[in-house]
Formats: sequence, structure tokens, C-alpha cells
Amino acid sequence: MTREYSAPERAAADSSGTVQAPAAELVGRRVRLRPLADSDAGPLFEAVESSREALKRWFPWVPKARGAGEEAAFIRRSREEAARGESSVWGVFECRSERLVGVASLGGLAPLERGRGRFCVWIRADRRDRGCATEAGRLLVDHAFRRSGLHRIFARIDPANRGARRVLRKVGFRYEGRLRGDSKINGRWVDTECWGLLKAERKR
Repeated sequence: MTREYSAPERAAADSSGTVQAPAAELVGRRVRLRPLADSDAGPLFEAVESSREALKRWFPWVPKARGAGEEAAFIRRSREEAARGESSVWGVFECRSERLVGVASLGGLAPLERGRGRFCVWIRADRRDRGCATEAGRLLVDHAFRRSGLHRIFARIDPANRGARRVLRKVGFRYEGRLRGDSKINGRWVDTECWGLLKAERKR
């Protein structure tokens, strides 16, 4: 999974061709998702910094995240990408504490005619194994299929990332294959597992 995020959910056409307004937030039992705002730059960096050792194993962007300034720039770039319909990013917040605990995103959305998006979610280290990633993933996938007109959502992970694999399975993704020596992370070439989920396969 890569940092293919962007902020608020793009407007999308429904089956009648009517453009729908973006949702303000997606709410579950444990977490709620909302588009990242400028004021989230500091909490976002704190979440990355607190989990840097864990995150850098899987994400090549982590070494470049050196402060709240970089996160603020990322949020601005994300907003621009969202306006172009290229990607969508949501902050993941605990319902009880309102604390920012991670990010969930769909990338590679343009052009709309392809009907697909690349799924990614990460949760800060001290909030893992609490069901946050799984619930965030389900909220985002359901929203994408129902409102954004997507036909297929896919994910790419390091085969050693067992946590990501568990989340994908719980959300409903299916294993589709393995690309050997596909990505270079922290100076080493690693394989990539391919996972996918079709709208017709989504559990109701």
C-alpha cells in the first residue's frame, strides 16, 4: 500500500447521471472517517511520528514526513487531486476520543470510466488490533461502491505485512496473485501481493 491519498471525496455521478455531493463523514461504531482539513496537519504528523518504525517497513513515503509542514503540504496537494477526481483521502478518527488514528484512501480514480480505485489504510501503532482498520476499510469500500460508481477496488501489499492481509480478507478482498521483485522499499526489492474486490462481490 502506498500513500496515494487525497482529500475530500470526489463528486460522482449516480446511475441517472446526477452528480452527488461529497459525504461529510462516514460513521461506524469504533471510528468515523472525514476528509482531512488543514488543522489536521499537526495530529497527522504526530500519528506518523509515533508509528515511524512500524510504518517505514511498508511505506516509502515515511522518511519524507519530517514535520507538520510536510503534512500540511500533503493535505493541500491531496485536496487538489481530489478536485481533479484523481483520488480521495479520509482521516480515521476514534468515535470516543475524536483522536486522529490513521488514514484511509482510494487512489488512481481517474479517469472515471475505468471504474476502479486503489485502496489503502494505515492505523497508528498504539491503536492497532482494535478493529479500527477493518471498520475504516468497510466504511470506505461501501461508500465507494454506493456513491462513487466504482466497479473494482484493488490493493497492493508487501507479502510480509500480515496485518494488512488480515484486514483485506475481513473487508472482503480476494487474493489475485503475486508480483516478484515489484517494489523497492528501504533499499530492498520486495514482492507485491495483489488483492481485489468487485462491487458484485461486496457482502451486504
